[in-house]
Amino acid sequence: MRKPTSRSEADLTKDALKKSEEKYRMLLDLAVDAFFQGDSKGDFITVNDKAIELTGYSKEELLTMNIIDLFPERSITGNPLRYDLLSTGKTLTIEREIRRKDGQPLIVEMHSKAMPDGTYQSFFRDISLRRKAETAVVESEIKYRNLHMSMMDGYAFVDMQGRILDTNEVYQQMVGYLPDELATLTYQNLTPQRWHDYERKIVTEQIIPNGHSMVYQKEYIHKDGTVFPVELRTFLIKNASGENEGMWAIVRDITKRKQAEASLLKSEEKFRSIVESSPTAMYFYHLEPDGRLILTGANPASDQIMGISHRFLLGKTIGEAFPNLADTTIPELYRKVARNEVAAQSFEIGYTDERFNGFYYVHVFRTGPDEIAVDFIDITNRKQTEEALRRSEIEYRDTLDSLPDWIYVVDEQYRIAMVNAALKEELVRHGLHPDCVGVEIVPDFPFISTTTLEEIKHVFTTGVVSVSEQKVDLKGRTLHAEITRVPILKDGLVVKVILMVRDRSKEKEIEELKQRSAEQKEVLLREIHHRVKNNLAIVISLLNFQLRNNTNEELARIIIDIQMRIRSMALIHEHLYRSENLDRIPLASYIESLAYMIMTAYSGHRINLVKDLSPMDVSVETALPIGLIINELVTNAFKYAFPGGTTGEIHIRLEKEEDEMCSLIVEDNGVGLPASSSMDSEKSIGLYIVRLLVEQLDGSVNIVRDKGTSFRIRFRNLIHRKQEKLPSEY
Repeated sequence: MRKPTSRSEADLTKDALKKSEEKYRMLLDLAVDAFFQGDSKGDFITVNDKAIELTGYSKEELLTMNIIDLFPERSITGNPLRYDLLSTGKTLTIEREIRRKDGQPLIVEMHSKAMPDGTYQSFFRDISLRRKAETAVVESEIKYRNLHMSMMDGYAFVDMQGRILDTNEVYQQMVGYLPDELATLTYQNLTPQRWHDYERKIVTEQIIPNGHSMVYQKEYIHKDGTVFPVELRTFLIKNASGENEGMWAIVRDITKRKQAEASLLKSEEKFRSIVESSPTAMYFYHLEPDGRLILTGANPASDQIMGISHRFLLGKTIGEAFPNLADTTIPELYRKVARNEVAAQSFEIGYTDERFNGFYYVHVFRTGPDEIAVDFIDITNRKQTEEALRRSEIEYRDTLDSLPDWIYVVDEQYRIAMVNAALKEELVRHGLHPDCVGVEIVPDFPFISTTTLEEIKHVFTTGVVSVSEQKVDLKGRTLHAEITRVPILKDGLVVKVILMVRDRSKEKEIEELKQRSAEQKEVLLREIHHRVKNNLAIVISLLNFQLRNNTNEELARIIIDIQMRIRSMALIHEHLYRSENLDRIPLASYIESLAYMIMTAYSGHRINLVKDLSPMDVSVETALPIGLIINELVTNAFKYAFPGGTTGEIHIRLEKEEDEMCSLIVEDNGVGLPASSSMDSEKSIGLYIVRLLVEQLDGSVNIVRDKGTSFRIRFRNLIHRKQEKLPSEY
């Protein structure tokens, strides 16, 4: 070995090594990774500045430490360092957690290698941020995948040729295909042919130039062939080179929404039909941001009720459409309803301008944001009726107050609804408060007894007018009161009862006087009839006296005829004074008595007298002529119809006919009336008298000469004529 020839060469070598070491040290200190050099036991020999920065220890502290001191105990226990792997001469790269001096954990990437001199070198690179970023990417991927799979809408990713590359479960269920099946299809396969040109235009005009499409609708074909509507928006995907790589879309099945829209449309049409056909008028307003209420629509009923076309009002403000509302509180009320500041409102209003006038019931309600509907009906007639009713009520009260009768008006709860002025005065005289409206009616009130209260209840139940008379003790005097209870009906039900009390005391006194006078007159009249009958009997007795002293047969016959006529008249008066009614006579009973009297006078004849008499009452003016007629006809039949003592029958028939007419028939089956006999000749005195008497009855007589003689007389019952002339009672 050659010795250095001079000191300078050794120095140069030493200097060169020193420079090399310094250069090496500088490189280690400037390295971006932490450098550790340790011996075979792991004790640190050399560290660089980055190692100090990474671990937080000083250089002196590190040079007293072993590499194991940098790792958490749990890390070494579970995953010991593998020095044995370094003996192979390979560089060992692993990731491990170390602990800084301040206790903060770090994830480092270790590059370790064994050196020829038995030491080892390790470079530590802090990868905590990278691991966080990787974790974030993984978490983001997981979130994306979870979002992708849990979306309520379908997701699909296709290449530029439309081949389906990726889908989520919602999309798969939407179209009915499995992922493997979709991988063999394009989105065009799932779209009906009629949508292809439309969607191709969206790709070329929206997606490619803009990177995305607007939301649009089309249809999909389900695996079972069902076609259903979808709504989607598609985005363009480009690769790192900026080339179009594919498209992805969010797809939503809008079948239910379409059904809801159809249902809503149907409901809208139904609502519109109801509004259009409603008899109630409707105006629709929109509230503008500046507070103007704009008329936007109306239904046909509004034109009919208002008498003007709403077409000329559309687009106008409420003040322009209805000028006389401009200065009222109505527009502001409408604005509050439109803003939802107050609930729906109802009110009545009168409106007048040069186009129309009337009263209206209005209901305004909100139909949407800043939208209202004004629903109204014409109540002009009702208002007029109410006004007429109000005036009628005033007139009704004035009328009741003007009556002298005492009047209560009682409602369904048996409370006093009204008393008139006359009754108020009477209540004051009784020490009661006159303003008793609303007070329950009780028997303590004047003219109200327990019986009266029951009768009021009966009127409420039956609705029948009730009238009764009562004696009322009033301040020590007896009052004869007529109490009338009149129902007031509403919708067929009794809602009130008017109780009218009328003082009948004076009328009662007058009636009693009239009754006593009538009784006195009746007694007097009966006495007169009795005396007339007795006087006629005296006349008959005088004629009998004259008859006994007379020898002239013709005169005797005349006297007997006169007696019979007088007897028939006396019989009338006998019936009258024996009858309960002095103004009428039971004609059948009278004829029975008259026939018996005639039969007695002609008792020697062999003639049968038959009577067929209908009961009827007649006046004295009718009974007297009838009695004389029967006397003349029956006595003539006895004298002339059956000569030579032959037998026969005389028939008296009395019948009622229609229209208050009566018929009297006197007939016999004798020899018949001579042809020379005439009722117009005074020679036949009996027939002449019959004619005069029939004329007095305003009747007619017909003589039938067939198998005897029949006198048929029709007359009007004068008692009815007398009743017609009587004044009506109120």
